[in-house]
Amino acid sequence: MSSVFSHLLVRFSVCGALGVIAGACSATLDFTECYDDADCASFFDDDKPMYCAGSVCQTREKGCDANSQCAGLGEAFICATSSAPRKCASTTSDECGAPIYPGGEVSDDVAFIGVMLPKTGADAELGEAMEKGVLAAVEEFNASGELPNGDKIALVVCDTKGEVASATSAARHLGDTLTIPVLIGPVDDLEFTAVVDQVTFAQGVNAFTMGPMVTADMTELDTTTGSGLVFQAMAGAKYQGPALGARIGADFTGDPTADAVLLLSEDAYGYGLYNAVATEDTSPKQIPQVPGSQFIASYRGLDDAAKGAKGKLDTALKTFPAPPMLILLGRSEVAEIIKHYKSTGAPLPQKIYVPKRAMPAVAALKDPELVDIVVAIAPELDTPQLAKLRTRLGESDLAPEAALAYDATMASLFGMAAVKADIIVGLRVADAFKKLSDKAGAAIDFGTGPKMFVPAALTAFQSNKTVDLVGITGALDFDTRGEVCSPIAAYKLDGKGGWTKTAVYTPACPDASGTWAPAP
Repeated sequence: MSSVFSHLLVRFSVCGALGVIAGACSATLDFTECYDDADCASFFDDDKPMYCAGSVCQTREKGCDANSQCAGLGEAFICATSSAPRKCASTTSDECGAPIYPGGEVSDDVAFIGVMLPKTGADAELGEAMEKGVLAAVEEFNASGELPNGDKIALVVCDTKGEVASATSAARHLGDTLTIPVLIGPVDDLEFTAVVDQVTFAQGVNAFTMGPMVTADMTELDTTTGSGLVFQAMAGAKYQGPALGARIGADFTGDPTADAVLLLSEDAYGYGLYNAVATEDTSPKQIPQVPGSQFIASYRGLDDAAKGAKGKLDTALKTFPAPPMLILLGRSEVAEIIKHYKSTGAPLPQKIYVPKRAMPAVAALKDPELVDIVVAIAPELDTPQLAKLRTRLGESDLAPEAALAYDATMASLFGMAAVKADIIVGLRVADAFKKLSDKAGAAIDFGTGPKMFVPAALTAFQSNKTVDLVGITGALDFDTRGEVCSPIAAYKLDGKGGWTKTAVYTPACPDASGTWAPAP
């Protein structure tokens, strides 16, 4: 029984009861259901809104064509953008929240993007910082411009919970159920590669996906059912790996006895970095810049890496009791591996190399003994543009990761704005990205403020011209694989929970080879 007829039955039954009691109802029945469409706004048939025709609420056979038509189902319902027939669908799920509209009001003149970040779990603090960057980019774009058809940007934010299952569930909800064509995130490599393989490249979805903070090797992704749909806002493994190798070579030049112990997390992040730095055709692959011998092992979790007699680190120390260098390609567990190393009583290495995802946990140790030993190799994010964004947003301590999310989001919005069609789909956005990294195009600097750079970019697109983006984290020079080529930095611990930049690696873009120089 539909909502309309249930409603009418209630009216008739109530009237009949009143008539028996008090004779209050006329014997003449009025079957007028509606006078205009507004009278049918609360009625739906299979999540398709109804309209008024011949005084009766009729089902819209073509489904909804506006978000406002779905309002009767609740604030979380939107008109799914490309299902046929289009139906009202709730944005909320176990991972995703209610839609965020410009100004907080339901609007029909919006295009949706989906956002996947860790709002709970071990990376919740990172997710909170990056969400600020996403929201800032959307708000600044909406305040200073719009898409060619006049639409502003609305968004649905989902919590990946730091889990692959939650990330893929959120992505399927965004891509399959809501048919949102542009996805920002996830930030974790394992989650990112799963989303790309299972959703981005899935038949019938083909969502444009921008990873704000991943190192994934694009060549390792299965592009059988889609290509060119995936982009990264941060210099990935392709650039971080060679930078690490060159740093090792510079630190240990002329020392043929400089042996290395290398432990890598057995996942997309660890393997991505390892494959990028270990380039020789040996089995197992080794780092060519290490002068001495190498002990290389992968691990699954902290226990496998460092706990007990069978831990990979303890096994390595039996081979090299005092390794000159320790290379740890993992995340937060790296800090615990270092603590375990110290507990063994083995002499501290001359250098301990760690990647970006390990930096917060290692800095939190606040261990003065590690100040001149630990070297972090990570993309250089602390730029003059970041200082300008912090001033704009009134947040002096805004994390550099928020700037990555800002760049990923703003670049994606410009990709949408550069689409020469009324209907925006992932493939069209990906193709439009060719217009964003042209050195001969109009210079667009995110540091200059949205009232300047947003209209300038939109004007260029309207004239079918290209642009050259400089993001908050640096030049957004996307190569043919969708990766950003940008400088990599070396950092040392300050012993107080922070890092100090000591050197900068400048790659010969788009080639990953480059040179190190002292930080200015």
